[in-house]
Amino acid sequence: MRGLLVTGTDTDVGKTWFMLKLGELLKSNKIKFHFLKPVESGCESPNNQIVPNDALQYSKLENAPLEKICKYMFKAYASPPRAAKMENKSIELEDILNFIKINSDNDAFNIIEGCGGFFSPIANNKLTSDLALEIGLPVVLVVKNTLGCINHSLLTITAMNSLGLNIKFIILNDISKKTPLDNYDELSNFTNIPIFRMSYNKELNKDILAHLN
Repeated sequence: MRGLLVTGTDTDVGKTWFMLKLGELLKSNKIKFHFLKPVESGCESPNNQIVPNDALQYSKLENAPLEKICKYMFKAYASPPRAAKMENKSIELEDILNFIKINSDNDAFNIIEGCGGFFSPIANNKLTSDLALEIGLPVVLVVKNTLGCINHSLLTITAMNSLGLNIKFIILNDISKKTPLDNYDELSNFTNIPIFRMSYNKELNKDILAHLN
């Protein structure tokens, strides 16, 4: 399988936003891609329906059936194993791996989203790091450009390196129009991993395409 795993230094750092922008970039360059977000929590809508909002955005952009992108959907805004338990359900890492295996596209660039941060729980007694090891794809680390992100980034990079993972590049995400403390230059002093800025509501740098192979 060709592609990458997208993870972050924490929850709500902008993984979904990055994946959508990457999808738009690939689409504009006529590169076939396929999104995979096997599990999504926090799916409860106002009318008590289960709506995987992130996966729906992927489905619309890719023009692919939702069931080929996301299978396990839980209402609670919590880690997938905890959200599943609240619904008297259970999710195992093997479930997620099987979904990825069946629904990945060998003719496309597969973009897989983990849950939360790199060490966030994704299944019973398993973390996103366990998923990364099992699928063996290169990793993209999404970092929220805010105070404290250098510490979070370097800790995560150290953990990834200790597991022998291939970190393709870092996305430094400006989550608002005004970034009071830009960390690009300082973070660059502590790692040789390519860093790309993702400015608020702007297109991705096309140079990222050269780092996908």
